[in-house]
Amino acid sequence: MESELIEKPNRTPPLLRISRFLLHYKGRMFLSLSLLSCLIAIEMILPQIIGSTINGLRISSEIHRPFDAKPFVLLFISLVLVRGGVGVILGPIRNRLIHLTLSDVRLAIYNSIQRLAFRYHDKVNSGELINRSTTDISRLQEFLLACLLLTLDIAGSLVATTVFIFLIHPALGWLTVFTAGPTIFLIVIYSRKLQPQWKSVHHLHGTMTTIIQENIAGVRVVKAFAREDAQIEKFKTQRDTYLHDLLKTVNYWASRVPFAQFVFGLSTPLILWVGGSKVIDHQLSVGDLAKVIFYLMAINHRVGMIGQFTNIIQNANSSSERILEIIHEKERLIDGQKIAPEIKGEVQFCQVSFGYKEALPALNGITFTATAGSTIGIVGATGAGKTTLVNLIPRFYDPIQGKILVDGVDIREFNLESYRQQIGIIFQETFLFTATIAENISYGRPDVTFEEIQRCSRAAQAEEFILGMEKGYNTLVGERGVSLSGGQKQSLAIARAFLMNPRILIFDDATASVDSHTEQLIRKAMQDLCKGRTSFVIAHRLSTVQSADYLLVLEEGRLVEQGTHEELLKKNGHYVSIFNQQIRKEPAFPS
Repeated sequence: MESELIEKPNRTPPLLRISRFLLHYKGRMFLSLSLLSCLIAIEMILPQIIGSTINGLRISSEIHRPFDAKPFVLLFISLVLVRGGVGVILGPIRNRLIHLTLSDVRLAIYNSIQRLAFRYHDKVNSGELINRSTTDISRLQEFLLACLLLTLDIAGSLVATTVFIFLIHPALGWLTVFTAGPTIFLIVIYSRKLQPQWKSVHHLHGTMTTIIQENIAGVRVVKAFAREDAQIEKFKTQRDTYLHDLLKTVNYWASRVPFAQFVFGLSTPLILWVGGSKVIDHQLSVGDLAKVIFYLMAINHRVGMIGQFTNIIQNANSSSERILEIIHEKERLIDGQKIAPEIKGEVQFCQVSFGYKEALPALNGITFTATAGSTIGIVGATGAGKTTLVNLIPRFYDPIQGKILVDGVDIREFNLESYRQQIGIIFQETFLFTATIAENISYGRPDVTFEEIQRCSRAAQAEEFILGMEKGYNTLVGERGVSLSGGQKQSLAIARAFLMNPRILIFDDATASVDSHTEQLIRKAMQDLCKGRTSFVIAHRLSTVQSADYLLVLEEGRLVEQGTHEELLKKNGHYVSIFNQQIRKEPAFPS
């Protein structure tokens, strides 16, 4: 569920905006606030009972009459019991409210990450996203559990106790304001300077997380080049920078809060001095002075809590800002409204230009037409723009100029989900999830039967090695498929594409990292899969694509030649120079 309450960034403090997720549970929120108000009311009444009891005892001693304190004691005990009961009820309600809210925040940030465009993922490292989705959520949880209702309790209690003190005696009320006011003001000033410091600390923590994530993902490369010590040193350097900023931030707060609280510490002796004088002058009863002292103790407790919680609040406020940056990120594709029908597969590029950076166009003025059911081979040197071109077909990116048509319709008009479900992609590096082989094959269609999974595995030349594994289709694939060879992973990717029954197929150099025998098996599977579908095949080996229906030759982002293998050989152009470099040493594409 993506929050409909938080759509556009505004100037409201991040923590307040993120707290609006609570409004999804208005009933629980109202009940929690009602119970909290009950607790505050009881706390305001208790000093009144104590003060009234003291006044009764004083009057009783003066007129030498017995004083029955039993009603006051019973009332006091009853209210304490009610307070305990309300606390028992409030705890589970508050905890459920907070954890439901955190679940919604987690879902909103995950939803946003899933829908962000490739442009965003290109410029933000995965470690930072993981940090925001986990550590920042934990900091927000700390605030919600420890501070949310207590913050409301502090605010409500401070106002209520100050009003009661004013009602008892205005002079004592002003003394309370003149001591509590500067304390709270100083804490607020210090906390405003604290937030950017916490944001810097969180950024450094994200960088440290990225280093860990990269080293876990690239552990084989690190060990292959014997760079363990260098990576440890790199982590130590980042850790020391993080620790320095963390201690600087914590010490900043620790050195200033005691000073602010010292100001309010003067309130008790001042109240005793002024209040005691008024008791002596018979302008104030001893019981009323006791009420003020109890209210002052309640305020002192809240001021101490302000010192503790403001640090947590600013920490969480910084985390909320980082979370909202992802939720509000504008770098996402605008979904079309038209549900894509079953497409035939004609693909047209009309003067398409694209660049990851404006100054460095990756594609420039690409125009061609791929007829439905044809196989299009894409060749060119490394960096020519081959992968970029095919990435535009499923709308991983949108062109900065021109348009792409499928069956005569601009693909930006299609609903992304209905459109992409008709496109199959076999990447050069296949990603497999930590799941069984059957689950990886059926990833795009988890509701299919086991028989369909088997049929697609046979078509992809994968069933033989699958049945040779200990648990067959129920074999658990390790993280990123590291327990399988490159050819086996590609075969599973082709089986996954078979199961999707796509109308458009994209092979991004699918045979680049396999041996010749495996390559022949994969080529046979590719050929079977391509039948009746529009296919785009990227390959560095011309033998993989020279039997394609049509070839596109790219050079530095430009489409320099196009035609069949025979037509391009006759032109004696750029394709011929690539062809001569490979000098017919490889076996032909199976027919």
